[in-house]
Amino acid sequence: MRSPVVLMLTCLLASCSPTDKYEGFILPPTPVLTIQTFYGVVDFVLIRVRDKPLAEANLVTMLRAGSIVEIVTSSSNEETIEGKTNRWYQIQFQGRRGWVFGSYLKIFDSLDKARNAAKITSKEKS
Repeated sequence: MRSPVVLMLTCLLASCSPTDKYEGFILPPTPVLTIQTFYGVVDFVLIRVRDKPLAEANLVTMLRAGSIVEIVTSSSNEETIEGKTNRWYQIQFQGRRGWVFGSYLKIFDSLDKARNAAKITSKEKS
């Protein structure tokens, strides 16, 4: 017994003649997947990086003002800590991941913008 693919190819080839012009077919446009990377600049003298998006979670490391971090994701809900309302951001810094409260970050859509802001922030906070 022949496979369905072989039978379909046989039918297609048998029905075509060398003089038939191939018209082709039009595919609908395919949306392009784009990934936007965001960066954060620490906007406080020293901030805590936590292992979970909770104020009482374990400490991973500390970051100084002007440090540039890559934003990995953010929490879906906002929280109020020390009178400031914001989201938690999961960040990556020097190969380590952790969570920081958004009120202590300035968020940028390019690394160049983050670098420029980091220079200014480092001078202001030191």
